[in-house]
Amino acid sequence: MSNIAVGNIIEGTVVGVQSFGAFVNIGENKQGLVHISQIASSYVEDINQFVKVGDKVSVKVLEIKDDGKISLTMRINEEKKEERRPFKKRDDNRPGGGRGGRDDRRGGRGDFGGKEDFESMMKKWMKTSEDKMGDLGKREKRR
Repeated sequence: MSNIAVGNIIEGTVVGVQSFGAFVNIGENKQGLVHISQIASSYVEDINQFVKVGDKVSVKVLEIKDDGKISLTMRINEEKKEERRPFKKRDDNRPGGGRGGRDDRRGGRGDFGGKEDFESMMKKWMKTSEDKMGDLGKREKRR
C-alpha cells in the first residue's frame, strides 16, 4: 500500500541538490522535489547550507501532479499563517466619495468627480478638449 499521498509526512533521503531545490527519494522508486522556498521558513540563499546528498529528511507531500511529479516541503512544523483579513468595503459617505483623496479610478483622472454619469463626464471632457484645441489654434496663428 502506498503511503505517498498529499498531506502525508514521509522519511526520505536527499539524492540531489540543485540551486532551485533538493530531490528526495521517498521510497517506492519515487522522488520528489523540495523547492528552495520550502526548505526553511527563513530566506534560503544557498541551499547547500541546509541539505546535502545523503541527508535523511522528513518531508510532507504537497502535491502530486498528473505527470507524476511530486512536490514536497520540509516546512512541516510551521503553522499555516493566518489568511489575509477580509476585504473591507470603503465607506462611500466619507468626504471624497470614499476615495481617501486619491483619483477616482472609476471615472478616469478624477477631474469629473465620482458621482457623475458618463454623459455629463463626456460633455465636460469634450468642452475641455475643445478649449485646449482653441488655445492651440490661437498660438499657431500668432506664429
